[in-house]
Amino acid sequence: MKKIIYISFVVAIGLFASCNSKQNSHGHSHDVIGGHNDDHAHEAGTLSYTLFTDNYELFVEFPALSVGQTSTFAAHLTELSTYEPLSEGKLTVSLIKGDKGIRHRVDAPASPGIFKPSLQPKEAGSYKMLFELESSKEKVSFEISQVEVFANADEAAHAPMEEADGNAISFLKEQAWKTDFAIQEVNLQAFYSVIHTSAKVGGQPQSSVLVNSQAEGQVNLFAVMGQSVKKGDLLALVTGSGIENNINIKLSENKIAFEKSKMDYIRTKPLVESQMVSNKDFLQIESQYKRDSLRYYQLVKQVSQQGLKITSPIDGFVSAVNVNNGQFINNGASLLNVSSRNKLLIEAYVNQSDFEKVNGTFDANFTYGDTQEAITLQELDGKVVSNNAFVNSGITRIPVSFSSLNNGQLMPGMYVEAFLKTGKKENALVIPLSSIVEEQGQYYAFVQKGGESFVKRQIEIANSDGIRTEVISGLKVGERIVTQGAYQIKLAAMAGNLPLHGHTH
Repeated sequence: MKKIIYISFVVAIGLFASCNSKQNSHGHSHDVIGGHNDDHAHEAGTLSYTLFTDNYELFVEFPALSVGQTSTFAAHLTELSTYEPLSEGKLTVSLIKGDKGIRHRVDAPASPGIFKPSLQPKEAGSYKMLFELESSKEKVSFEISQVEVFANADEAAHAPMEEADGNAISFLKEQAWKTDFAIQEVNLQAFYSVIHTSAKVGGQPQSSVLVNSQAEGQVNLFAVMGQSVKKGDLLALVTGSGIENNINIKLSENKIAFEKSKMDYIRTKPLVESQMVSNKDFLQIESQYKRDSLRYYQLVKQVSQQGLKITSPIDGFVSAVNVNNGQFINNGASLLNVSSRNKLLIEAYVNQSDFEKVNGTFDANFTYGDTQEAITLQELDGKVVSNNAFVNSGITRIPVSFSSLNNGQLMPGMYVEAFLKTGKKENALVIPLSSIVEEQGQYYAFVQKGGESFVKRQIEIANSDGIRTEVISGLKVGERIVTQGAYQIKLAAMAGNLPLHGHTH
Protein backbone atom coordinates (compact mmCIF):
# COMPACT_ATOMS: atom_id res chain seq x y z
CA MET A 1 0.00 0.00 0.00
CA LYS A 2 1.12 3.47 -0.74
CA LYS A 3 0.50 7.03 0.36
CA ILE A 4 0.90 9.74 -2.31
CA ILE A 5 0.74 13.46 -1.64
CA TYR A 6 1.23 16.38 -4.08
CA ILE A 7 2.81 19.53 -2.65
CA SER A 8 3.92 22.20 -5.10
CA PHE A 9 5.76 25.06 -3.40
CA VAL A 10 9.29 26.12 -2.43
CA VAL A 11 10.26 26.66 1.22
CA ALA A 12 13.14 28.95 2.12
CA ILE A 13 14.28 27.95 5.60
CA GLY A 14 17.43 28.33 7.60
CA LEU A 15 18.17 24.92 9.04
CA PHE A 16 18.23 24.72 12.81
CA ALA A 17 21.27 24.53 15.08
CA SER A 18 21.45 21.52 17.37
CA CYS A 19 23.96 19.24 18.95
CA ASN A 20 23.37 16.74 16.16
CA SER A 21 23.40 19.11 13.15
CA LYS A 22 26.94 18.62 11.90
CA GLN A 23 27.16 17.62 8.18
CA ASN A 24 29.73 15.35 6.62
CA SER A 25 30.86 16.27 3.14
CA HIS A 26 31.37 12.63 2.19
CA GLY A 27 27.69 11.81 2.49
CA HIS A 28 27.83 10.02 5.83
CA SER A 29 25.49 11.23 8.55
CA HIS A 30 26.67 12.12 12.01
CA ASP A 31 23.16 13.42 12.71
CA VAL A 32 21.68 9.94 13.13
CA ILE A 33 21.18 9.09 16.79
CA GLY A 34 21.67 5.47 17.84
CA GLY A 35 23.53 2.81 15.98
CA HIS A 36 21.82 -0.56 16.31
CA ASN A 37 19.12 -2.26 14.26
CA ASP A 38 16.96 -4.75 16.17
CA ASP A 39 15.49 -7.69 14.31
CA HIS A 40 11.75 -7.32 13.89
CA ALA A 41 8.96 -9.52 12.76
CA HIS A 42 7.32 -7.15 10.25
CA GLU A 43 8.60 -4.90 7.45
CA ALA A 44 7.57 -1.25 7.60
CA GLY A 45 5.22 -0.08 4.86
CA THR A 46 6.60 2.06 2.05
CA LEU A 47 5.57 5.69 1.76
CA SER A 48 5.83 7.79 -1.37
CA TYR A 49 5.37 11.49 -2.02
CA THR A 50 5.42 13.57 -5.21
CA LEU A 51 6.37 17.25 -4.83
CA PHE A 52 6.99 20.03 -7.32
CA THR A 53 8.78 23.31 -7.71
CA ASP A 54 8.69 25.39 -10.87
CA ASN A 55 11.59 23.48 -12.41
CA TYR A 56 11.81 20.13 -10.62
CA GLU A 57 9.74 17.13 -9.66
CA LEU A 58 10.70 15.11 -6.57
CA PHE A 59 9.28 11.60 -6.28
CA VAL A 60 10.54 10.01 -3.07
CA GLU A 61 9.97 6.55 -1.61
CA PHE A 62 11.03 5.42 1.84
CA PRO A 63 9.96 2.92 4.55
CA ALA A 64 7.78 4.22 7.37
CA LEU A 65 10.04 5.80 9.97
CA SER A 66 10.56 4.29 13.42
CA VAL A 67 12.87 5.05 16.34
CA GLY A 68 16.28 3.45 16.04
CA GLN A 69 15.77 2.19 12.50
CA THR A 70 17.78 3.61 9.58
CA SER A 71 15.50 4.46 6.64
CA THR A 72 17.05 5.01 3.22
CA PHE A 73 15.27 7.31 0.78
CA ALA A 74 15.00 6.77 -2.97
CA ALA A 75 14.61 10.39 -4.08
CA HIS A 76 13.95 10.68 -7.84
CA LEU A 77 14.65 14.18 -9.17
CA THR A 78 13.49 15.18 -12.63
CA GLU A 79 14.09 18.43 -14.53
CA LEU A 80 10.62 19.39 -15.75
CA SER A 81 11.81 21.39 -18.77
CA THR A 82 13.35 18.28 -20.35
CA TYR A 83 11.93 15.51 -18.16
CA GLU A 84 15.42 14.10 -17.77
CA PRO A 85 16.98 12.81 -14.55
CA LEU A 86 19.06 15.28 -12.57
CA SER A 87 22.64 14.11 -13.03
CA GLU A 88 24.37 16.31 -10.43
CA GLY A 89 23.77 18.21 -7.22
CA LYS A 90 23.59 17.76 -3.48
CA LEU A 91 20.46 16.67 -1.64
CA THR A 92 19.83 17.10 2.08
CA VAL A 93 16.91 15.47 3.86
CA SER A 94 15.88 16.84 7.29
CA LEU A 95 13.41 15.72 9.92
CA ILE A 96 12.32 18.69 12.04
CA LYS A 97 10.24 19.18 15.18
CA GLY A 98 10.26 22.70 16.56
CA ASP A 99 13.84 23.95 16.46
CA LYS A 100 15.47 20.52 16.62
CA GLY A 101 15.93 17.66 14.22
CA ILE A 102 18.27 15.45 12.25
CA ARG A 103 19.49 15.66 8.70
CA HIS A 104 21.68 13.92 6.16
CA ARG A 105 23.25 15.13 2.93
CA VAL A 106 24.49 13.22 -0.10
CA ASP A 107 26.80 15.03 -2.48
CA ALA A 108 25.80 13.31 -5.71
CA PRO A 109 23.12 10.97 -7.06
CA ALA A 110 23.73 7.25 -6.60
CA SER A 111 22.63 6.85 -10.22
CA PRO A 112 21.30 9.47 -12.68
CA GLY A 113 18.26 11.08 -11.10
CA ILE A 114 18.22 8.98 -7.89
CA PHE A 115 19.62 10.32 -4.61
CA LYS A 116 19.81 8.01 -1.60
CA PRO A 117 20.14 9.84 1.72
CA SER A 118 19.14 8.12 4.98
CA LEU A 119 17.89 9.03 8.45
CA GLN A 120 17.68 7.25 11.83
CA PRO A 121 15.10 9.00 14.08
CA LYS A 122 15.63 9.00 17.85
CA GLU A 123 12.18 10.12 19.07
CA ALA A 124 8.64 9.22 18.06
CA GLY A 125 6.15 11.90 17.03
CA SER A 126 4.99 14.06 14.13
CA TYR A 127 7.69 15.86 12.16
CA LYS A 128 8.14 18.14 9.21
CA MET A 129 10.33 16.67 6.46
CA LEU A 130 12.42 18.95 4.27
CA PHE A 131 14.37 18.12 1.10
CA GLU A 132 16.89 20.74 0.01
CA LEU A 133 18.44 20.51 -3.44
CA GLU A 134 21.55 22.45 -4.37
CA SER A 135 22.33 22.07 -8.08
CA SER A 136 24.56 24.01 -10.43
CA LYS A 137 21.48 25.98 -11.54
CA GLU A 138 19.68 26.86 -8.32
CA LYS A 139 18.75 25.96 -4.76
CA VAL A 140 15.22 24.73 -4.08
CA SER A 141 13.35 23.08 -1.23
CA PHE A 142 10.50 20.59 -0.98
CA GLU A 143 8.46 20.23 2.20
CA ILE A 144 6.23 17.49 3.58
CA SER A 145 4.31 19.15 6.37
CA GLN A 146 3.69 16.06 8.51
CA VAL A 147 5.50 12.73 8.69
CA GLU A 148 4.97 10.28 11.55
CA VAL A 149 7.89 8.60 13.37
CA PHE A 150 6.71 5.45 15.15
CA ALA A 151 8.02 4.18 18.47
CA ASN A 152 9.25 0.91 17.00
CA ALA A 153 9.32 -1.09 13.79
CA ASP A 154 6.30 -3.17 14.72
CA GLU A 155 4.13 -0.04 15.02
CA ALA A 156 5.49 1.18 11.69
CA ALA A 157 4.60 -2.14 10.07
CA HIS A 158 1.02 -2.00 11.37
CA ALA A 159 0.41 1.70 10.72
CA PRO A 160 -2.66 2.35 8.52
CA MET A 161 -1.84 3.22 4.91
CA GLU A 162 -4.01 4.66 2.16
CA GLU A 163 -5.36 2.10 -0.27
CA ALA A 164 -3.72 2.13 -3.70
CA ASP A 165 -5.92 3.09 -6.66
CA GLY A 166 -6.79 -0.15 -8.42
CA ASN A 167 -7.18 1.72 -11.74
CA ALA A 168 -3.73 3.32 -11.58
CA ILE A 169 -1.21 2.57 -14.31
CA SER A 170 2.39 2.21 -13.20
CA PHE A 171 5.05 3.85 -15.36
CA LEU A 172 8.44 3.96 -13.65
CA LYS A 173 10.71 6.97 -13.65
CA GLU A 174 13.44 4.89 -15.29
CA GLN A 175 11.02 4.21 -18.16
CA ALA A 176 9.94 7.84 -18.48
CA TRP A 177 13.53 9.10 -18.48
CA LYS A 178 14.37 6.90 -21.47
CA THR A 179 11.48 8.10 -23.66
CA ASP A 180 10.14 11.37 -25.03
CA PHE A 181 8.06 12.20 -21.98
CA ALA A 182 6.60 15.29 -20.35
CA ILE A 183 3.88 16.36 -17.93
CA GLN A 184 2.08 19.67 -17.59
CA GLU A 185 -0.17 21.27 -15.02
CA VAL A 186 -3.69 21.99 -16.22
CA ASN A 187 -4.65 25.64 -15.87
CA LEU A 188 -6.96 28.27 -17.26
CA GLN A 189 -5.66 30.45 -20.08
CA ALA A 190 -6.80 32.65 -22.93
CA PHE A 191 -8.14 30.78 -25.93
CA TYR A 192 -10.48 31.57 -28.84
CA SER A 193 -13.08 30.21 -31.19
CA VAL A 194 -11.65 28.30 -34.13
CA ILE A 195 -12.87 27.92 -37.70
CA HIS A 196 -11.55 24.62 -39.05
CA THR A 197 -11.29 24.54 -42.83
CA SER A 198 -8.95 23.78 -45.72
CA ALA A 199 -6.54 26.12 -47.48
CA LYS A 200 -4.37 26.18 -50.56
CA VAL A 201 -0.81 27.45 -50.67
CA GLY A 202 0.08 29.73 -53.56
CA GLY A 203 2.53 32.43 -54.48
CA GLN A 204 1.89 36.07 -53.69
CA PRO A 205 1.02 38.14 -56.78
CA GLN A 206 4.27 40.11 -56.56
CA SER A 207 6.29 36.90 -56.20
CA SER A 208 5.56 35.66 -59.74
CA VAL A 209 7.16 37.21 -62.85
CA LEU A 210 5.91 36.76 -66.41
CA VAL A 211 8.78 36.29 -68.89
CA ASN A 212 8.10 37.62 -72.41
CA SER A 213 9.95 37.40 -75.70
CA GLN A 214 11.42 40.54 -77.18
CA ALA A 215 11.45 39.25 -80.74
CA GLU A 216 9.59 37.09 -83.21
CA GLY A 217 10.87 33.66 -84.03
CA GLN A 218 10.96 30.03 -83.08
CA VAL A 219 11.31 29.27 -79.35
CA ASN A 220 13.63 26.57 -77.99
CA LEU A 221 12.92 25.85 -74.31
CA PHE A 222 15.67 24.99 -71.82
CA ALA A 223 13.52 24.83 -68.68
CA VAL A 224 10.61 22.70 -67.57
CA MET A 225 7.80 23.43 -65.12
CA GLY A 226 8.91 23.07 -61.49
CA GLN A 227 12.61 23.54 -62.27
CA SER A 228 14.61 25.63 -59.81
CA VAL A 229 16.37 28.57 -61.42
CA LYS A 230 18.70 31.37 -60.41
CA LYS A 231 18.56 34.93 -61.65
CA GLY A 232 20.28 35.02 -65.09
CA ASP A 233 19.82 31.31 -65.85
CA LEU A 234 18.98 30.54 -69.49
CA LEU A 235 15.30 29.64 -69.92
CA ALA A 236 14.89 29.70 -73.73
CA LEU A 237 16.31 30.82 -77.07
CA VAL A 238 14.31 32.59 -79.76
CA THR A 239 15.77 32.10 -83.23
CA GLY A 240 14.73 34.28 -86.17
CA SER A 241 13.38 32.93 -89.47
CA GLY A 242 13.21 34.84 -92.71
CA ILE A 243 14.62 38.28 -93.51
CA GLU A 244 12.07 40.33 -91.58
CA ASN A 245 12.16 38.24 -88.43
CA ASN A 246 15.88 37.69 -88.13
CA ILE A 247 17.18 38.46 -84.62
CA ASN A 248 20.37 39.98 -86.02
CA ILE A 249 18.31 42.41 -88.07
CA LYS A 250 16.48 43.45 -84.88
CA LEU A 251 19.82 43.95 -83.16
CA SER A 252 21.04 46.07 -86.09
CA GLU A 253 17.89 48.16 -85.99
CA ASN A 254 18.35 48.81 -82.27
CA LYS A 255 22.00 49.69 -82.86
CA ILE A 256 21.10 52.21 -85.56
CA ALA A 257 18.47 53.79 -83.32
CA PHE A 258 20.91 53.94 -80.42
CA GLU A 259 23.68 55.52 -82.49
CA LYS A 260 21.30 58.11 -83.97
CA SER A 261 19.94 59.19 -80.57
CA LYS A 262 23.48 59.25 -79.21
CA MET A 263 24.63 61.64 -81.97
CA ASP A 264 21.56 63.85 -81.41
CA TYR A 265 22.40 64.01 -77.71
CA ILE A 266 26.07 64.87 -78.31
CA ARG A 267 25.17 67.49 -80.92
CA THR A 268 22.49 69.29 -78.93
CA LYS A 269 24.08 69.26 -75.47
CA PRO A 270 26.46 72.24 -76.08
CA LEU A 271 23.64 74.13 -77.88
CA VAL A 272 21.60 74.25 -74.66
CA GLU A 273 24.18 76.50 -73.00
CA SER A 274 23.99 78.98 -75.90
CA GLN A 275 20.19 78.72 -75.76
CA MET A 276 20.05 77.63 -79.37
CA VAL A 277 18.09 74.57 -78.20
CA SER A 278 15.44 74.81 -75.51
CA ASN A 279 15.68 72.77 -72.32
CA LYS A 280 12.40 71.07 -73.18
CA ASP A 281 13.67 69.83 -76.55
CA PHE A 282 16.99 68.74 -75.03
CA LEU A 283 15.28 66.72 -72.30
CA GLN A 284 13.27 64.86 -74.93
CA ILE A 285 16.45 64.08 -76.89
CA GLU A 286 18.25 62.97 -73.70
CA SER A 287 15.35 60.73 -72.69
CA GLN A 288 15.23 59.08 -76.13
CA TYR A 289 18.98 58.47 -75.99
CA LYS A 290 18.69 56.73 -72.61
CA ARG A 291 15.81 54.52 -73.81
CA ASP A 292 17.62 53.48 -76.97
CA SER A 293 20.84 52.87 -75.03
CA LEU A 294 19.11 50.63 -72.49
CA ARG A 295 17.22 48.70 -75.18
CA TYR A 296 20.30 48.16 -77.31
CA TYR A 297 22.66 47.01 -74.53
CA GLN A 298 20.05 44.69 -73.07
CA LEU A 299 19.62 43.13 -76.48
CA VAL A 300 23.40 42.82 -76.96
CA LYS A 301 23.60 40.77 -73.75
CA GLN A 302 20.76 38.56 -74.90
CA VAL A 303 21.71 37.93 -78.50
CA SER A 304 24.09 35.09 -79.33
CA GLN A 305 24.89 33.24 -82.55
CA GLN A 306 22.08 30.83 -81.67
CA GLY A 307 19.46 33.52 -81.18
CA LEU A 308 17.87 35.72 -78.50
CA LYS A 309 18.57 34.45 -74.98
CA ILE A 310 15.65 34.49 -72.54
CA THR A 311 16.93 34.45 -68.93
CA SER A 312 15.31 34.27 -65.49
CA PRO A 313 14.73 37.67 -63.88
CA ILE A 314 14.68 36.28 -60.30
CA ASP A 315 15.67 33.31 -58.15
CA GLY A 316 12.83 30.81 -57.86
CA PHE A 317 11.24 28.07 -59.91
CA VAL A 318 9.39 27.78 -63.21
CA SER A 319 5.72 27.80 -62.21
CA ALA A 320 4.23 27.82 -65.72
CA VAL A 321 5.33 27.17 -69.32
CA ASN A 322 3.03 29.00 -71.72
CA VAL A 323 4.38 27.85 -75.12
CA ASN A 324 5.42 24.61 -76.77
CA ASN A 325 8.99 23.86 -77.72
CA GLY A 326 9.59 24.80 -81.36
CA GLN A 327 6.51 27.06 -81.53
CA PHE A 328 6.66 30.28 -83.57
CA ILE A 329 6.00 33.28 -81.32
CA ASN A 330 5.37 36.97 -81.85
CA ASN A 331 7.24 39.81 -80.25
CA GLY A 332 5.98 40.26 -76.67
CA ALA A 333 4.57 36.73 -76.38
CA SER A 334 4.33 35.21 -72.90
CA LEU A 335 6.83 32.35 -72.55
CA LEU A 336 7.11 31.30 -68.89
CA ASN A 337 6.26 32.28 -65.32
CA VAL A 338 9.00 32.29 -62.68
CA SER A 339 7.88 32.36 -59.04
CA SER A 340 9.75 33.02 -55.84
CA ARG A 341 9.67 30.27 -53.23
CA ASN A 342 10.04 32.72 -50.37
CA LYS A 343 6.74 34.62 -50.48
CA LEU A 344 3.53 32.64 -50.14
CA LEU A 345 -0.18 33.38 -50.08
CA ILE A 346 -2.28 30.90 -48.11
CA GLU A 347 -5.95 31.10 -49.08
CA ALA A 348 -8.55 29.53 -46.80
CA TYR A 349 -12.25 29.31 -47.61
CA VAL A 350 -14.94 29.47 -44.93
CA ASN A 351 -18.53 28.27 -45.10
CA GLN A 352 -21.15 31.00 -45.25
CA SER A 353 -22.62 29.74 -41.95
CA ASP A 354 -19.51 31.12 -40.20
CA PHE A 355 -19.67 34.56 -41.86
CA GLU A 356 -20.16 36.36 -38.51
CA LYS A 357 -16.81 35.05 -37.23
CA VAL A 358 -14.74 35.83 -40.32
CA ASN A 359 -14.12 39.53 -39.64
CA GLY A 360 -12.64 38.63 -36.24
CA THR A 361 -9.96 36.34 -37.68
CA PHE A 362 -6.62 37.48 -36.25
CA ASP A 363 -4.30 34.45 -36.47
CA ALA A 364 -4.08 30.88 -37.77
CA ASN A 365 -2.30 27.56 -37.48
CA PHE A 366 -1.82 25.09 -40.31
CA THR A 367 -1.27 21.33 -40.41
CA TYR A 368 -0.17 19.19 -43.34
CA GLY A 369 1.01 15.73 -44.33
CA ASP A 370 0.37 12.33 -42.82
CA THR A 371 1.85 13.36 -39.47
CA GLN A 372 -0.35 16.49 -39.34
CA GLU A 373 2.65 18.58 -38.35
CA ALA A 374 1.52 22.00 -37.17
CA ILE A 375 2.93 25.40 -38.18
CA THR A 376 1.88 28.71 -36.66
CA LEU A 377 1.43 31.88 -38.69
CA GLN A 378 4.04 33.50 -36.45
CA GLU A 379 6.59 30.82 -37.39
CA LEU A 380 5.96 31.73 -41.04
CA ASP A 381 6.40 35.45 -40.24
CA GLY A 382 2.93 35.87 -41.68
CA LYS A 383 -0.09 38.09 -41.23
CA VAL A 384 -3.78 38.30 -42.12
CA VAL A 385 -4.23 40.17 -45.41
CA SER A 386 -7.93 39.54 -46.08
CA ASN A 387 -10.75 38.66 -43.68
CA ASN A 388 -13.76 40.42 -45.19
CA ALA A 389 -16.94 38.37 -45.33
CA PHE A 390 -18.09 38.35 -48.98
CA VAL A 391 -18.86 35.89 -51.78
CA ASN A 392 -19.35 36.25 -55.52
CA SER A 393 -20.91 34.24 -58.30
CA GLY A 394 -17.72 32.33 -58.96
CA ILE A 395 -16.78 31.52 -55.34
CA THR A 396 -19.58 30.78 -52.88
CA ARG A 397 -17.30 30.31 -49.83
CA ILE A 398 -15.75 33.22 -47.96
CA PRO A 399 -12.03 33.74 -48.72
CA VAL A 400 -9.60 34.47 -45.88
CA SER A 401 -5.99 35.08 -46.96
CA PHE A 402 -2.65 35.10 -45.17
CA SER A 403 0.71 36.27 -46.47
CA SER A 404 3.78 34.40 -45.23
CA LEU A 405 7.37 33.51 -45.87
CA ASN A 406 8.20 29.96 -46.84
CA ASN A 407 9.98 28.01 -44.09
CA GLY A 408 10.89 25.25 -46.53
CA GLN A 409 8.02 23.00 -45.46
CA LEU A 410 5.38 24.45 -47.76
CA MET A 411 5.18 24.66 -51.53
CA PRO A 412 2.82 26.46 -53.89
CA GLY A 413 -0.05 24.24 -54.95
CA MET A 414 -0.22 22.11 -51.80
CA TYR A 415 -3.31 21.88 -49.60
CA VAL A 416 -3.21 22.26 -45.82
CA GLU A 417 -5.68 22.20 -42.95
CA ALA A 418 -6.30 25.66 -41.55
CA PHE A 419 -7.38 26.59 -38.02
CA LEU A 420 -8.51 30.22 -38.10
CA LYS A 421 -8.47 31.92 -34.70
CA THR A 422 -11.30 34.29 -33.91
CA GLY A 423 -13.32 35.44 -30.91
CA LYS A 424 -11.01 35.36 -27.86
CA LYS A 425 -11.96 33.66 -24.60
CA GLU A 426 -10.26 34.80 -21.41
CA ASN A 427 -10.52 31.68 -19.25
CA ALA A 428 -10.53 28.28 -20.93
CA LEU A 429 -9.09 24.97 -19.80
CA VAL A 430 -6.62 24.17 -22.58
CA ILE A 431 -4.28 21.21 -23.10
CA PRO A 432 -1.94 20.15 -25.95
CA LEU A 433 -3.35 17.82 -28.59
CA SER A 434 -0.39 15.53 -27.87
CA SER A 435 -2.05 14.79 -24.51
CA ILE A 436 -5.09 13.18 -26.07
CA VAL A 437 -5.63 9.51 -26.88
CA GLU A 438 -8.64 8.61 -29.03
CA GLU A 439 -10.38 5.27 -28.63
CA GLN A 440 -13.54 4.42 -30.59
CA GLY A 441 -14.54 8.05 -30.92
CA GLN A 442 -13.93 8.85 -27.25
CA TYR A 443 -11.11 11.07 -25.99
CA TYR A 444 -8.89 10.41 -22.99
CA ALA A 445 -5.96 11.98 -21.15
CA PHE A 446 -3.60 10.41 -18.60
CA VAL A 447 -3.62 12.19 -15.25
CA GLN A 448 -0.62 11.85 -12.95
CA LYS A 449 -1.69 10.67 -9.49
CA GLY A 450 1.84 10.13 -8.18
CA GLY A 451 5.41 10.14 -9.44
CA GLU A 452 4.96 6.78 -11.15
CA SER A 453 1.19 6.40 -11.09
CA PHE A 454 -1.30 7.53 -13.76
CA VAL A 455 -5.02 7.11 -14.43
CA LYS A 456 -6.85 7.29 -17.74
CA ARG A 457 -9.53 9.98 -17.69
CA GLN A 458 -12.26 10.45 -20.30
CA ILE A 459 -12.56 14.05 -21.43
CA GLU A 460 -14.82 16.13 -23.65
CA ILE A 461 -13.12 18.55 -26.01
CA ALA A 462 -14.35 21.60 -27.92
CA ASN A 463 -12.31 23.94 -30.14
CA SER A 464 -8.93 22.85 -31.45
CA ASP A 465 -6.36 25.06 -33.16
CA GLY A 466 -4.28 22.16 -34.47
CA ILE A 467 -1.84 22.44 -31.54
CA ARG A 468 -4.03 22.82 -28.44
CA THR A 469 -7.63 22.05 -27.62
CA GLU A 470 -10.18 23.32 -25.14
CA VAL A 471 -11.46 20.78 -22.60
CA ILE A 472 -15.00 21.31 -21.35
CA SER A 473 -15.21 18.34 -18.95
CA GLY A 474 -13.09 15.60 -17.44
CA LEU A 475 -10.14 17.59 -16.07
CA LYS A 476 -9.65 20.04 -13.20
CA VAL A 477 -7.35 23.01 -12.80
CA GLY A 478 -4.19 22.00 -10.94
CA GLU A 479 -4.11 18.39 -12.13
CA ARG A 480 -1.06 17.25 -14.05
CA ILE A 481 -1.40 15.37 -17.32
CA VAL A 482 0.96 13.56 -19.67
CA THR A 483 1.69 15.83 -22.65
CA GLN A 484 4.35 13.68 -24.31
CA GLY A 485 4.48 9.91 -23.98
CA ALA A 486 0.73 9.25 -23.72
CA TYR A 487 1.10 6.34 -26.13
CA GLN A 488 3.73 4.73 -23.89
CA ILE A 489 1.35 5.01 -20.93
CA LYS A 490 -1.37 3.40 -23.03
CA LEU A 491 0.95 0.48 -23.86
CA ALA A 492 1.80 0.12 -20.17
CA ALA A 493 -1.92 -0.07 -19.39
CA MET A 494 -2.46 -2.70 -22.06
CA ALA A 495 0.45 -4.73 -20.71
CA GLY A 496 -1.23 -4.92 -17.29
CA ASN A 497 -0.20 -3.69 -13.88
CA LEU A 498 3.51 -3.52 -13.24
CA PRO A 499 4.91 -3.57 -9.69
CA LEU A 500 4.79 -0.08 -8.22
CA HIS A 501 8.11 -0.55 -6.47
CA GLY A 502 10.04 -2.38 -9.12
CA HIS A 503 13.23 -0.31 -8.85
CA THR A 504 16.65 -1.67 -8.21
CA HIS A 505 17.70 0.93 -5.67
